[in-house]
Amino acid sequence: MPTLPKRFRPLRRTRIALRRAILRLDQNPPFWTRNLTPWSASLLTHLILIILIAILAFLNPLAEQDNGDPGFQARMADQLTDDLTSLDELDQSGDPFTRLDDPTPSLPIDPTALDPEIVNVPELAARFGPELQASPLEMVVERPDRLILGQAPMATQLGSQAQIAPFSGRSAAMKAALLRREGGTAESEEAVERGLQWLLRHQGPAGNWSLNCLPHCTEGPCPGNDSMNSDTGATGLALLPILGAGHSHVEPGRYQTSIARGLTWLKGAQQPSGELFLGGEGNSRMYSHAIATMALCEAYGVSRDVELLQPARQAVRFIIMAQNQQDGGWRYQPGDAGDTSVFGWQMLALRSASLAGISIPDHVVAACQRYLDSAASDPQGATYGYMPGRKPSPVMTAEALLCRQYLGWRRTTPALRTGAAQVFKDLMTSGDRNIYYWYYATQMLHNLGGKPWEQWNARIREGLIANQVKGEGCDRGSWDPQSPQPDRWGRNAGRHYMTCMSILTLEVYYRYLPLYQERDLRPMSPPPPSDAAD
Repeated sequence: MPTLPKRFRPLRRTRIALRRAILRLDQNPPFWTRNLTPWSASLLTHLILIILIAILAFLNPLAEQDNGDPGFQARMADQLTDDLTSLDELDQSGDPFTRLDDPTPSLPIDPTALDPEIVNVPELAARFGPELQASPLEMVVERPDRLILGQAPMATQLGSQAQIAPFSGRSAAMKAALLRREGGTAESEEAVERGLQWLLRHQGPAGNWSLNCLPHCTEGPCPGNDSMNSDTGATGLALLPILGAGHSHVEPGRYQTSIARGLTWLKGAQQPSGELFLGGEGNSRMYSHAIATMALCEAYGVSRDVELLQPARQAVRFIIMAQNQQDGGWRYQPGDAGDTSVFGWQMLALRSASLAGISIPDHVVAACQRYLDSAASDPQGATYGYMPGRKPSPVMTAEALLCRQYLGWRRTTPALRTGAAQVFKDLMTSGDRNIYYWYYATQMLHNLGGKPWEQWNARIREGLIANQVKGEGCDRGSWDPQSPQPDRWGRNAGRHYMTCMSILTLEVYYRYLPLYQERDLRPMSPPPPSDAAD
């Protein structure tokens, strides 16, 4: 990663110190000024501020002489050292978010009117909390770039903390740095926090969540909650964005207790077979199990809590057992011939397990490849249908291509680029509202990067922010499945589903580290035998 020449580092430290001094002086004038008359105290304080600002303005041009080549691993701006922080530290200091006065555009904005150079390099404001002690320029990121057969991820050092590499994007400094680099904004993080607060208010007394959130409303009923039933799926869906925002049940924070209660409920719901589905609509069985499995695996991955390892391994084993032995897919019931929709959720669960250090047997991954080959709608493998032999669907293509990326397809794979181009064209021209589609397509395009990602990111980010429920009602912070237009699946899955999927989509910048890098990492050690899921 490029670094600043040494001769400029003292200037950078001086500028940072001056910024802090200006902020402190403006907020907390010295005690002795209280003995002066109001007009003289104000005059003296602002005179000092003017002098400090003049010094800062003089130093800025000197430090800006080094432009560098940002490349794929663009170096973080000097401003990050002073301005950026994580929400973890803010757990002890209260809610830092403020309401913005500027209106945000609706989702169907014209993408041609956006300047990616502006919309994807946001200025993350100082309201994100206290300044960082370590510069993001000093951080080293190492992580696997795909689901590797029989191998587990390395730990990576971030300051004084060792974390599992694939989840380190959620950590303090890295989260803030990735937000800026990958296209997030202060406003998108405010939307995430509002959504998490809605989830916190709608957790049940036993620690679970429900797709029908009405029984758990605490400040009056949220409108429109006629939805399907699956508490394990709903609990997993709620835990994933809370964990994705960097919170954990083993670290102090405003969501610590909520996560712990949810995980305890999930462990209590698990059957001896490892299955996590407790009942509900029959076609939600494997969906619910996969989503709850992801939550257990990611909670274990970020915390290394040994109490979660066995439940996570058992849940993964149930997915392996339920795989169809002929086509390699999954559907509603264990052993069913596969469909691409259910398949995608099982793949995500297996990837979360792999990232957490739970190995996936080679034959299971090979069968996943076999299913995708059969579900492809063209010889190249650029487009995919709902089931093998069906006509191609943009939604299934986005989901299948994301799975292909996780299984090892490189950014330059021709079929990936062809399919992604078709998905991008459909996204930018379709007027349908489909958060399921957007969730998968956003991840897939984010992994690829480039101009298509920049245009889609601006559209989906600003659209989700604009369509989040505002006001003072119990539904504030959620996403309405019926408004501004009915969502393709949200009208059946409900407000809880819409809210969780929307938050996860806005966390794309840091929830997982960028999939592709320009350099390969050194080989990773195999996991201990006890972590195997076969």
